[in-house]
Formats: sequence, C-alpha cells, structure tokens
Amino acid sequence: MSSSDEGQKSSIHAASQYLGYSLQTTRFLMRLLDAEPEWTISLEVFEDVGVETPEGNRIAEQDKSVSKKNPVSNRAIDLWKTFANWVTAVEAGELNPEKTVFELYISQAKTGAIVDTFSRAQSETEAEVALQNAITELWGKSPNYPLRPSLSKSIAPYVKKVFEADKKVVCKILQNFQLSCSEGSPHADLRKRLKKQWIPSELVDDLLLYALGWVKKQTDVLIEQQKPACVSSELFRQTMISFIRKHDNRTILRTYASKPTKKEIQEDLKIGIYVRQLDIIEESDDEKIRAVTDYLRASADRTHWSAKGLVQKTSFEEFYDNLVRTWRNLRRKAEVSLYSRSDVKKGQYLYAECSSHHATIEGLQVPTHFTPGSFHALADEKVVGWHPDYARKLGIAHDEREK
Repeated sequence: MSSSDEGQKSSIHAASQYLGYSLQTTRFLMRLLDAEPEWTISLEVFEDVGVETPEGNRIAEQDKSVSKKNPVSNRAIDLWKTFANWVTAVEAGELNPEKTVFELYISQAKTGAIVDTFSRAQSETEAEVALQNAITELWGKSPNYPLRPSLSKSIAPYVKKVFEADKKVVCKILQNFQLSCSEGSPHADLRKRLKKQWIPSELVDDLLLYALGWVKKQTDVLIEQQKPACVSSELFRQTMISFIRKHDNRTILRTYASKPTKKEIQEDLKIGIYVRQLDIIEESDDEKIRAVTDYLRASADRTHWSAKGLVQKTSFEEFYDNLVRTWRNLRRKAEVSLYSRSDVKKGQYLYAECSSHHATIEGLQVPTHFTPGSFHALADEKVVGWHPDYARKLGIAHDEREK
C-alpha cells in the first residue's frame, strides 16, 4: 500500500471519528428541544447523551454514525459493545434498569435481525426469547455452543459479557431498549424539529447554527472545568428565547392573501351572517363587498400564519379577546354618545369605530384588512354585532329563512 493510500485511509478514519463526535452535539440539541421543564441533558456523563428527569428517570442514548458499515448488524462491534457497556453500568449500579430507557440512535435508517427482535421485546418473556435467539444465532445451541469458537475476536468479549451476565439484568435492558434512526439526516431532522416550534421561519437556520454552537460551548467549558457536562432545559429555553427576541426584526405580519374572486365575494354576500349584520344597520352594497373582501383575506392570512408557525394559536385567541373587549367598550360609548339617535345610527357608529381600530398580534402590526376582517369573523359567529338588538334580529331573520 502506498503512503498516499495510507494517508487517505487515515484522513477518512479521522473524518468518521469527528462525525461521530459531532453527532453527539446534534443529538444533545435534539434532546434539549424535546425536553420538558426541569429536565437535564448531559454529554458523556452516564452515556453519550443522557436525559434525566426530576423523578429520577433516565434515557441513556448511545449514538452511532453510519459511514459504510451497518453498526447494528448481527455481528457489528458497535452493537455488542453498546449492550456490554449497558450491562456493566447496570452491574456497577450506575444505571437502574427499572428507570432507564436504553436507546441506540443511528444516523441513517439501519437495522438487523437481532437488534430488531431486541427492540420489539416488551415483556419479560419476549426479552428472554429474543436473548435466546441471539445466543443460538452467534454461539449455536447449548450446551456445547458449537459456533462460539468461530465468532470474530473483535466482538467475542462483548458478546460474552452480554450472554454470560445475569439473565434478569439483560432481559430488563432489552425490555427498555429502543432503536431509533434518523429520518433523513440528523441535521435535517433538527431543522425540521425547529420549524415545528414557535420560531419565525426566517430565523430557523440562524437559530440552528447558534444553538449548535451554544451547546458545544456549554459542554466544552464544563468538560474543561472537569465538571459533568449537564445543561438544564430551562437554561436552554431562556437562551433561545433571548436569541429570538434579539434577532426577530419583524414589525409587521406580511399578508399572503390574494384578492378574492367575484364568485367568492358573491357567495359570501348570499350566506354570510356577518353580511346580514351589515344589512341590519343599512350599510351600502360597496361596504358589504369591502367587508367580504376583508373577511376572506383575513381568513386566508390566519390559516397561512398558523401553518407557517408565524403566529401561535394562543396569540390569535388573545387577539380575538382584545377585539371583543374593544367592541364592548365602544358599544357602551355609542349608547352614551348617541343615546338620542336611532339604533341603526348607533350600529353604524359602532361598526365604523371597530373597523378603524388598530390591533397587534405578538406586538406585530397586522395588514389593514385583518382587524376589520377579524371583527367580521366574530360577527359571523354572533359573538359581536353592530345593531344594539342584533341578537334578536338575527334570530328573527334566521327563523324567516327557515320558513
């Protein structure tokens, strides 16, 4: 073999090692994103990546990066070394098999006959059968175990550790064992996970890079100080929120709604309860068309912002609560200011005041059609109305339509 070939092999090996180490940071971040309050995530404390809850429950996650070989094939050294290490940790009292989930994470979708039966074992009986099948596969049938001498020396010590350990210990590990694999790539999985959060879509990539760097810095500093590399989920959450607040430069929610077609407008003019509400206060046809346009565009924006994660559901609820409170206050104002005027005039005044109201969502300005369109959505549900006696009049109108 030439020196250049040896150098290339060494370089590939080093790159594979680095990929394995960097995978731990990626998985550490994924665990932080999935963590509940008061959980602690650790690196190389009791496993590659560990999770611990206030109740003392743990997840011991062993991470394997796939290059060419399958790390969970029947005779893979990674597979048997992992289980041997778990058995050793349980025997030493470092892991309680009753309160620990033993997870083997693979950076690509891989499986094997033995690991597959291990991951499916839920009961003690299933675990015993899975273990016995693995012994038969690698050592042969007892009591002579004719295949044992031919087992590769690279995995023989680890297999021996698992097969000769207390069967109850091994079976409990198998019962709490799970195999998980990346859906595409670990990095892509992270990005997908972030997009499901309450993070503005335009910040996802920047936040991902920042979070990965932050995790590495936190764990590196702790390891340098010879302290356990543990990070609380609460510290992580506060740090990420601070980053988002600092870098979210949005001041307005952009509309994604196109102008509705004439057909769409005509359909709503016929069936919309909010349009009927405008009939009651004798608004013009032009105003009704504008109302339908605002209503449909607001509905489209609401759907898009929700799907994109630009606005949270609770923020919409707060927004509508604000509109209802505003409507109540303005209705009282109309009653006092226009006490001598007709109910239709009071309704027209209330409608005009609500239509010109400026509201925000999560501190962001909304398009000009969104607030009046949202008022129409509330009017369509009869939560608000313009005429002082709108509820009774809508009831009469409804009865007349049914006759």
